[in-house]
Amino acid sequence: MTTGKQWSSQSAIDYYAQHRHEVADIYPSETVFLPRILFPGAKVLDVGCASGGFFNIMRSYEPAVEYTGIDLSATAVEMARARYPEATFVLNEGFTLPFEDNAFDLVHCTSVFNNEPNYQAILKEMYRVSNRFALADIRLLKGIGNQISTTYNIQFEADGIENTVPYVVNDADDVVNFILQLDPKPKALRGTGYFHTVAKEAGTDSEICMTILLLEKGNATGGQTVFDLGDLPIEFSAT
Repeated sequence: MTTGKQWSSQSAIDYYAQHRHEVADIYPSETVFLPRILFPGAKVLDVGCASGGFFNIMRSYEPAVEYTGIDLSATAVEMARARYPEATFVLNEGFTLPFEDNAFDLVHCTSVFNNEPNYQAILKEMYRVSNRFALADIRLLKGIGNQISTTYNIQFEADGIENTVPYVVNDADDVVNFILQLDPKPKALRGTGYFHTVAKEAGTDSEICMTILLLEKGNATGGQTVFDLGDLPIEFSAT
């Protein structure tokens, strides 16, 4: 489990203060689903919001979103509150969200799963508090069994390493199978992404699938999950 102290390292705070606040800062894969699922008055929860940049990104697509961000770094939360006083920011690690079931139209999470081995607990909570969509960034490979966890050096644009956290790659089929066990069963699972060399801070030159998954929440009546994963360069056993 990563901690707020680790992500309060000065290089991390400085990086997210200067990056990931504008549409131009995000990756092409992140622009595939997000503009399509925002609408006027949408209630959004951003898990791992750092200094709140995705509030500005989301309202570039849809100005009338009702945004709440959570992060495990008290320093980042304080910075977000000062920068975007019109949004709501809460100090929380994501494992137990302080919100009612179905409280948000969209629950969004970028980068957290890349450094948190227990993605299942966070994703389950995201799905619980969503009433429509959960959108998550995750790293995948086919046929690795369960999970590969190496070390990620927190240094960003600093000269030296300030802290280390896990760097996690998950088995593609394990992730899909976990999603299919969520209650209620998802109405649809969509994905986009591409193979790319991991960040140099992870200390490897391996290529992994940089994946964005969109879960559409189902209801108590059940039914089959619609799969739309053809844009991903991985074949999934469940589909």
